[in-house]
Amino acid sequence: MFHVKQKYKALVKQYSRSLDLFGPSVEIHFDMHMDSAEEYAKYIPEGETLLDVGSGGGLPGIPIALARPDIKVILCEIRQRRASFLNIARSQLGLSNVRIFAGDVRKFKEPVSWVTAQAVGDLGVLLKLIQHTVTDEWHLLSRRPKDWVVPEKVGPYSVEQERQGLDEDADLVVLHLSRK
Repeated sequence: MFHVKQKYKALVKQYSRSLDLFGPSVEIHFDMHMDSAEEYAKYIPEGETLLDVGSGGGLPGIPIALARPDIKVILCEIRQRRASFLNIARSQLGLSNVRIFAGDVRKFKEPVSWVTAQAVGDLGVLLKLIQHTVTDEWHLLSRRPKDWVVPEKVGPYSVEQERQGLDEDADLVVLHLSRK
């Protein structure tokens, strides 16, 4: 797997600037973000499908797919240039467990119970985008600041959380949302 991770890193380096894949902070700390993304994979049960909302350059979806070939990963990206990169990466890395949805997540129609979303700050906004596709019980995996406070309820869902420290600034937050 080390070789494939290095190949992904090389692809990111090759295309990042021209396709605006990531901001400068992610580029500088790319290895840390890769390692963090691999931690997400530990929480997803075998055989599940994960929807990565706003996949951008493939974080965390691609590292999760690399670490867990037993799950399906759907990379959802509305910006065509980034979706094109995701298709290149999927092909170059041989990721048969990855599918690209190049479009607005509000048009994604399959039910999912595992979601990642890095660039969506507010849970209420995220829920409005994906409420038509998430099941009555679903999980959100996300990198959040250590001082981020989890709401008790988001829309019709009650929320339980698990946290794992990723680095000095952020935690991996695993939310279990259930419609009561």
